[in-house]
Amino acid sequence: MQWFIGINEDCPAFKQYADMAKVAIHTALNHTSLKPHCIYDGGENDFTRWLERRGVTIIRSQSFLTEDLASLGERRDNPDLLRATRGVFLRVELPALQKRFGLDDRVLYTDCDVMFRAEVVHVLEDAEPEYFAVAVESDRNLPDDMNSGVMWMNLPELARRDADFRAYLREKIDWLPSVSWDQGAYRTFYRSPEQVPLWDALPPELNWKPYWEDYSAAKIIHFHGPKPFQRNYIDSHWPELKFLTGGHYHELCEVWEKLLVEADAAAN
Repeated sequence: MQWFIGINEDCPAFKQYADMAKVAIHTALNHTSLKPHCIYDGGENDFTRWLERRGVTIIRSQSFLTEDLASLGERRDNPDLLRATRGVFLRVELPALQKRFGLDDRVLYTDCDVMFRAEVVHVLEDAEPEYFAVAVESDRNLPDDMNSGVMWMNLPELARRDADFRAYLREKIDWLPSVSWDQGAYRTFYRSPEQVPLWDALPPELNWKPYWEDYSAAKIIHFHGPKPFQRNYIDSHWPELKFLTGGHYHELCEVWEKLLVEADAAAN
């Protein structure tokens, strides 16, 4: 089963996100039978050499929204907006990339900030979404409040709506920053005329949040909210994220730090 992450070298926190990608890949190789792929917007560097040593397939691509995001940055007088966001939309390229690279019909996409703890293939194989399947975000009592950090994607069906979705993203680009970018677009575009969500549900064990309770049954931990590299700077730099540091967040950050050491050692 093919699994994808996406990352942009121009991102201001590229080193930190590359480290998260390493942990994601290292744990996927250790605990699953997934075949890792990285959709990559950038040049050769230590990270791409690490990917090659771990046998990760690198697919070089840019977001179709690159020029639109540059224009948005100009309108907002924010020269860093393009650098920060050009990697955000790389998952949107997957339906088009399927045709170019012969990808599987159904693939897993996750954000870089995940850790795999157990096999996920058998759970995903039983899911047959019309478009994609996702788990809830922070409140498990709000299934419509989905999180796109882990997506089981039906690429042929997504491809049938790809042109319309791309047009929608371009039309709504000034609004997207307020709704978590592409996540908000997936939430609003993939609905019936009666506003019924068109996505399928994944169990929360496939997108478990560190601030929830006991994570022993979790198969994928997703650092939704504060990332491990932010842990020591929440009060000083990101106080708005403090409410998401309860539960097992600090414990899992320590686990993550040890796994990063393992990931680097495994590539030597």
